[in-house]
Amino acid sequence: MLEVTGLLKTAIEKVPQQSCTSRASARYGAVGDAPPIVVWNVCRHCNLRCPHCYSAASRRPSRSDLSTKEALGLLDDLAGVGVRVVIFSGGEPLLRPDLFDLMARARDCGLKPLLSSNGVLLDGAAARRLAKIGVRYVGISLDGLAAWNDAYRGMKGAFALAVRGLRHAMDAGLDVGIRLTLTSHNADQVERLLAFAVRLGVHRFYLSHLLYSGRGRNLIGQDLKAADNRVLLFRLFGAAEDLLDAGSPLSIVTGGNDSDGPLFLLWLRTRHGESAAARAHEILLRRGGNSAGERILAIDANGRVHPDQFWQAAELG
Repeated sequence: MLEVTGLLKTAIEKVPQQSCTSRASARYGAVGDAPPIVVWNVCRHCNLRCPHCYSAASRRPSRSDLSTKEALGLLDDLAGVGVRVVIFSGGEPLLRPDLFDLMARARDCGLKPLLSSNGVLLDGAAARRLAKIGVRYVGISLDGLAAWNDAYRGMKGAFALAVRGLRHAMDAGLDVGIRLTLTSHNADQVERLLAFAVRLGVHRFYLSHLLYSGRGRNLIGQDLKAADNRVLLFRLFGAAEDLLDAGSPLSIVTGGNDSDGPLFLLWLRTRHGESAAARAHEILLRRGGNSAGERILAIDANGRVHPDQFWQAAELG
């Protein structure tokens, strides 16, 4: 994952190198010095049919999903081994009837619960319950503006419902983000959705590259060509700088392709010179590379542990 806005802000600040090093270490740390974030797919069923779904979500609940008792025990175990953050995901986690009970248990165990959702079911009452539990962040997946998103995700009106969910979450005092999975088919939607996110006032815009996991295996060859990807990301990096200059609270993040880091350094060197690129390079070195199995772990709906949510073929127990 590349935290574009935060990295850019640190890289272009006019501070002594030692101060920058200390700040980078405090913000990003090094691989292995913090407990892992756990992405937990609490159920495998979903009300949408996204072609890139890494969990290949089904329409109906599965009998093999962890029971409430098993799920509560899992949260106790995670807290016991030092995990601090659990991202409740799916499928669509809001379809799980005991979701709020599980999130409350996570809070009571000292875990920080976050929600990753398609937003369709996030009404005002649900948003207020999340806030009361202590959930601080909700990430909602969209793949473009209304017409494209609804056709691609298989539900008419899904975009409007998701935006309604974002607004309910913000009204309840939660930080919110939009996540887009990039393919060659929706590349022209990225900047449009980013502009919409700015107008809406969300806090985070996450661009995820296509990963060949779950139903995403059927999309091999539908990611952007390297040259097109470079052009798009350079424009995204530029947009991050414009938002930073404007004092916007929105942070841009990319994930799913570790070459984004070197590409960002190339853009930064051209835009701000060698010293800024060197500061960013040091931060990236301290943060380390792909954190799968080290600073992130995933648990599927059956309780199986994986290095991350996309690496389903590797089962750790």
